[in-house]
Amino acid sequence: MLKTVRLLPLMFGLITLPALAGDLEQPMKKMGFNYKQATKASDPAAMEKYITQMRSEIDDAKTRTMPTAKQEKFLEGLNEVQGELDASLAALKAGDEAKAREHLAKVNDLKKEYHKYAKQKG
Repeated sequence: MLKTVRLLPLMFGLITLPALAGDLEQPMKKMGFNYKQATKASDPAAMEKYITQMRSEIDDAKTRTMPTAKQEKFLEGLNEVQGELDASLAALKAGDEAKAREHLAKVNDLKKEYHKYAKQKG
């Protein structure tokens, strides 16, 4: 019985460690999925839906655990992406789908630039 009690904290730690390590994984995967759907969308309403979902995932990602050393740059990247998404939504509301797609393309460039800061190791 005493051995079991001593092992419980260790077991709990092993269970929660992967959860902390992948804390950003779900919102980032959802953002990637919604980005692909937005770029493939054939109409502005569908694009708007996916872009709005991406904005929600950014808000979620900002609340997640991330490496302290990378946090500032990671948040900077998320804020830049959020700005492009806002510009894309504004263009859609103005009826300029081409401009909205230009802003969406910039999101991909930002992903390439800032994605390394989302990684948990290093």
